[in-house]
Amino acid sequence: MKKFLLVVSTIFFIFSARAQEQLHHEKKVYVDPKGRTYINKALPIYLRLATSPDENSKSYLLKSEVTTKYSNPMYFDTEGYNTFRSPSQVDTVTKKVVYPLQDIIFEVYSDSKPPVTSIDYGSAKPYKKENKTFINGMVELTLKAKDETSGLENIYYSVDKAAFTIYNAPLKLDAEKEYIVKYYAVDNVGNVEPIHELVIVIDKSRPKTGYEVSGDLHENVLSARSKIIIKSNDNQGVGIENIFYRLNDNEEKKYTVPLQAAYLEQGEHKITFYAKDKVGNTEEPNVFSFYVDKTPPVIVQEILGKSFFAGGKEYSSGRSQLKLTTLDNKAGVKEVYYSLNNGEYKKYDRPFYLSNVTGNLTVKAYALDNVNNKTESVEMGDKTSLPYVDLTGPNVKHGFSGPLFVFRDTVYICGKTKIMLKAVDSESGLERIEYTVDNANTEIYSNEFSIGEQGLHKVNVTGYDNVENTSSSEFVVIVDNTGPEIYSRFSVSSVGNKVTDGKTIEQYPGHVVLFLSSSDQVVGFDQMFYSVNGAAEKKYAGLINYFPVKGDYNIVVRALDKLGNETRKSIEFSIAD
Repeated sequence: MKKFLLVVSTIFFIFSARAQEQLHHEKKVYVDPKGRTYINKALPIYLRLATSPDENSKSYLLKSEVTTKYSNPMYFDTEGYNTFRSPSQVDTVTKKVVYPLQDIIFEVYSDSKPPVTSIDYGSAKPYKKENKTFINGMVELTLKAKDETSGLENIYYSVDKAAFTIYNAPLKLDAEKEYIVKYYAVDNVGNVEPIHELVIVIDKSRPKTGYEVSGDLHENVLSARSKIIIKSNDNQGVGIENIFYRLNDNEEKKYTVPLQAAYLEQGEHKITFYAKDKVGNTEEPNVFSFYVDKTPPVIVQEILGKSFFAGGKEYSSGRSQLKLTTLDNKAGVKEVYYSLNNGEYKKYDRPFYLSNVTGNLTVKAYALDNVNNKTESVEMGDKTSLPYVDLTGPNVKHGFSGPLFVFRDTVYICGKTKIMLKAVDSESGLERIEYTVDNANTEIYSNEFSIGEQGLHKVNVTGYDNVENTSSSEFVVIVDNTGPEIYSRFSVSSVGNKVTDGKTIEQYPGHVVLFLSSSDQVVGFDQMFYSVNGAAEKKYAGLINYFPVKGDYNIVVRALDKLGNETRKSIEFSIAD
């Protein structure tokens, strides 16, 4: 019996490849190192007969007389193992039939199933939220694919809309940003897996936690009715896992509900707090020092002016004045109210004449401090006469008008910021305010002022009342007049240089992406804007990737810090032909 050779012919369907689209992979026949033949199940099959193993020998297309409709081409109906058979084996030397009778079998493996690819994050611990995968710090992505029949040919991947390329080593992602990763696999006969797409966010940013006081608050003084609320946010959006706090030197706890000052003793306290996000970024501890004031003010009542005694009673002339002096342990007095002879309560501002009062005098008064602790109403009858000694100076305060940034207990301003001083004396009244900057010459305050020199400055303030009682305070500000630094980076290397107007500028391909960033060493970066070739300015939102026209580009970048200090930078380059 003559030897014959089965030849399988295939038709290949070819696609053109473009960036960010799945590459075109032809359906084909594959012979593995062991000599096994695999064919894509979608391909048509033609059988040819030859009398020589030589690939260039003449062959004849076989035709079926019985099943003409289903041949030339024919298709495999079975996934995996298929055979072509000829009855009765014939000895290749004697040309006689071999007994017992057995078929001659040609094995062919049909394959229509694409590979299946999985992704391994290594030692990183991903957290998934809203179709995004968040990872703390650098990650190396390992792609693994399996194919049941013909075996894996290649894995392909794309990062951030780049063209697909063959995967041959773990993908290292270490920049703090959002990546778009796509991947798929192809087997040895051209079965193509659907594209997998992942959005991976590298999150190295620590949460930022702050506090607010609900209820009575004056500077850092709270009443027993106040609550401390701790709030945290995460810039990258992965979310906060837990907030932790420590009150004074007690054990650290998870924060779940606001802290109530009613349960704290009167006096100085400190709360230390920080947050951890869902990928493990942990914030440096924040500290809020405060004072819980549960004590109301004390009222001292005094009659000023001429008075005399007759018949065991003290009498005052119409020129006499009633003075209410208030003292407070911490928060300071906010308001005082009084009532004469059970009349309506009025707000007390200064000593007042008693010319409209006749008969016996009864005075009731109460006071509120700046965290609303209230003195119980006290009563003064017509036999009361109390000496008064004024020992207190004005209440000195300061404020700011213009650019201002506060971080923890540090105040940052710029040369445009105005400093305002204020002093209040509820007794003899304010006479003047004096101040010094960095222990320089003493100035009398008459209007708001600014500090132009960059750096740390200490301001001392002294208030004088009309009897020369004084109160002093000091505060520190940092003056920052310097804008942020601007950095730029292109997504690909330049393809050459060109000379324009005597300047040498780099050239880049049309698909280049420009990344901008900014940092400020003092108050921190706030926002950035850019203009392309003199066009309207836009707010920078992550990248610049639209360069539709070949030629020269000049991108002017403007960055602002949190005080409004501004820096500009010009970036010149060219898009190559």
